[in-house]
Amino acid sequence: MTTWTHPTSLPEALAALAEPGAAAAAGCTRLAFDLADPRRRPTRLVSLRGLPDLAGITAGTAAEWSERTAGTAAEWSECTTGRPVGGTAGTTAEWSGGGTAGGGLVLGAMATHGQVAAHPAVRATLPVLAEAFARVGNVRVRGVATVGGVLAGAGYAWDPPTVLLALGARVRIARPGGAVRVVPLDEFYPAPGTTVLRPGELITAVEVDAPPTGTVGRYQPFRTRSVEDTTCLGVAVTMRVVDGVCAGARIAIGSGTPVPVGFGDIDAELVGRAPDAARIRAVADAYADAVVCVDDLKASAAYRAEMVRVWVRRTLAAALAEAAATPAATPAATPAGTAG
Repeated sequence: MTTWTHPTSLPEALAALAEPGAAAAAGCTRLAFDLADPRRRPTRLVSLRGLPDLAGITAGTAAEWSERTAGTAAEWSECTTGRPVGGTAGTTAEWSGGGTAGGGLVLGAMATHGQVAAHPAVRATLPVLAEAFARVGNVRVRGVATVGGVLAGAGYAWDPPTVLLALGARVRIARPGGAVRVVPLDEFYPAPGTTVLRPGELITAVEVDAPPTGTVGRYQPFRTRSVEDTTCLGVAVTMRVVDGVCAGARIAIGSGTPVPVGFGDIDAELVGRAPDAARIRAVADAYADAVVCVDDLKASAAYRAEMVRVWVRRTLAAALAEAAATPAATPAATPAGTAG
C-alpha cells in the first residue's frame, strides 16, 4: 500500500525521502506508470506541492552569476577528450574569444514545462530551451510535468534533457543537513534509467549559463508516430561562428540513446575551422558510428543510428545558417555547399 506525506519545508521533504521506498511526487506524469507496476510501486509518496520556493525561474546578471556559480565553471569551449559526454570542456571566455553574454538562468525543480516554455527570460536568453519544453506532449502534460521530474525520471525518450546537455546545464541537489551539491548533467546519469540521486536527496534547480553573444541553438526532434508521442531521436546543437570560423560547438543526442550523450572529441572537429558541408557531413558520420542506440516500438537501433547521421547533419546545417546571420558572424560563415 502506498501512503502520502505532505511536507511544508525542504528539510521535512528530505527527511521523508530518506525513508526506504519513498519517492518524490511532483507532476506525476512518469510516476503514474510506476504506480501501475507492482514491481516499481513506491511505498511512500512525498508530495512537493508544499514547497513553492522550488517553482521559480530566475535570471542573473554576470556579476550575480559569478558569485552564485563559484566553483562550478561553465564548460563552453574546445574539447580535447574522447569522453562520451554532451559537451566540451573549457570556459566561456575561451568559447567566445572573450566576449560573453554573462549571467544565466536557474530553473526551479517544480517549474512546469509550460512555465519554462512561456517564461520571458528563457525565451530571450535560451530560446532553444523554451522550444524544447514547448514540444513535450500536449498542453495538459506541459501543465503538470516539471523540470526536476523530467531529469529525475531518467526516461530516455524525453526532449528537455538533450537540450540541457547541449547547453552545459548543471543539476543542483539538496542533501540532508542543508548541504548542496551541483552535478553537471553529463555526469547525472551513470547508467540507463538511473541517476546519481541518493536516498534523502532532491533536485531543487537546474542551472544554465547564458551562452556567449552570438551563440545559436537548434533542436530537431524526429518522431515516427503521433506528434504527441515521445521523440524517436532528438539532436541539439549550440554553435558560435566568428568571421567564418566555428568558435565553439556542442552536440547532444537523446531520445534514441540509453542516456543523452555527446562526443566532445567529435565536436572539436568543428572548432577553429570553416564549417562547410563536407566537415558537417564528416561530423554527422562520426556521430552515427560512435553512438549506441536503443530498440523499441518506435524504431530499431540500426535505423536510429542511420537517423543520427541524417539529423546531426540537418541540425548542424540549420544552426550554421542561423549562426551566419547573427551579429557575431560575418557573411563568410555561410557554407560553400548544402549539408542537408
